[in-house]
Amino acid sequence: MDRRSLLAAGFALAASPALALDPGTASGSYVHHDVTLKFDHAVALILDNAEGFREHPTTLRLLVADREPPASDLMGLAFPPVWAKGKAGEIHGLLIELDPADLTSLTATILLPPEEEGYSLTTLSLSHSDGLWDRLEVGDTRVSGKLKADAVDDFTLEFSAPLFTDKVTADLKGPAAQSSEVVQILLARAQALGRGDMAAAAALSTAQAAKNAESLPPEFLKQAKAMSAQMTKQLKSAKRVVIREQTAAVMLGPGEWSSLVREGGVWKAD
Repeated sequence: MDRRSLLAAGFALAASPALALDPGTASGSYVHHDVTLKFDHAVALILDNAEGFREHPTTLRLLVADREPPASDLMGLAFPPVWAKGKAGEIHGLLIELDPADLTSLTATILLPPEEEGYSLTTLSLSHSDGLWDRLEVGDTRVSGKLKADAVDDFTLEFSAPLFTDKVTADLKGPAAQSSEVVQILLARAQALGRGDMAAAAALSTAQAAKNAESLPPEFLKQAKAMSAQMTKQLKSAKRVVIREQTAAVMLGPGEWSSLVREGGVWKAD
């Protein structure tokens, strides 16, 4: 993919720290067949690719929704918390992801409960050789933009959003990774599952993960108990741990990881 410089992409680095305190605003809608979503709130997160799992060196996540969302809804390696909220109908809108150095493509996840239980959220991949944006301005603390009306069929969007980060604070390998606090938390949860102690496992999990576990069928819980030894072995030989300000990822092997989130100042397994 052709990488453009930030200057060529039309970045405007003029945001002031004071603007970060202003709430995000959005105007627009997504209309497709009998589905109509309108949004008036916005928040954004910019991430590097320290873990090596993302497609681009830099990813901009933009959430436009029908209610004011916290920045934490966007944090995480692959499926940020807003996915679960969208599937549960707790928030309606769009999760947009793009490489801010390439204004010709983006993905948009429709935050609306699937029509059938068990299905995933709908994600659209959009591209236009002439660019998708009339304007996209990314500053240190704020991002704003407007989609071209003739470049996207199903939705219109203009927004101004506070821009957050989740910076890497530690990148641990080998024994340092294996003895890290976050790996010890995951080990404790794996061992709790092995004992069948769901209360202890829930106490070590995020609120959303604990809630999800409550709805799992008994067969899955039996499988988790049986897999405890394998999970413990993997965690004790974890290759690498990337710790960010609010999230952490424990690399277990090619394409495999476990994630944690800081909730109330405490690391919890996600």
